[in-house]
Amino acid sequence: MTAKWALQREHLFFLVTGLAEGMLTALILATGKILDGSALLDLDLAVRVGIVAGCPEVVVFFAAEYARQRGQLVHIAQQLNLTHHGRIVSSRLGQIALRDSLGAALLAGSCAFVGASLPLLVASVVPGSRQNAIVASILCLMLFGSGVGYATRSCKSCWAIAFALAGGIVAVLGAWLRIV
Repeated sequence: MTAKWALQREHLFFLVTGLAEGMLTALILATGKILDGSALLDLDLAVRVGIVAGCPEVVVFFAAEYARQRGQLVHIAQQLNLTHHGRIVSSRLGQIALRDSLGAALLAGSCAFVGASLPLLVASVVPGSRQNAIVASILCLMLFGSGVGYATRSCKSCWAIAFALAGGIVAVLGAWLRIV
């Protein structure tokens, strides 16, 4: 899996959802600990939160993408009036669907890991108040939103504001829930 493969149009969904989910997961999990001062912002916390965000992402996206692709193969078999739908699914096309689904799931999981870890790492490096982690997460979401706007050729500032609002809401929720 290369950077060129990951940036192809058909993989944009997995890239966007992985990064956004990772950043939002980091906010909801870590905000309570960050604000009460009991969390040490370091590489260990960033990696742990990244793993929590990335592992379920791989499972969920693999299951969803593989089911979608197999469903398409079954639909093709029905359209071709094939008597045994399993033949097309168990053919080379089925193997390609499995491989592509695994690649997409690993992309989404990796992006969730990076999305969750990066803001916490940035906040651990930048000196200052503990709220820097939350601000860094929301700024990363805004930057990411601008990227989504650019990739979709739509309003970059609208996407940045929408992601900032989502990040703010999730941070407030995280502070209230104090999950970690």
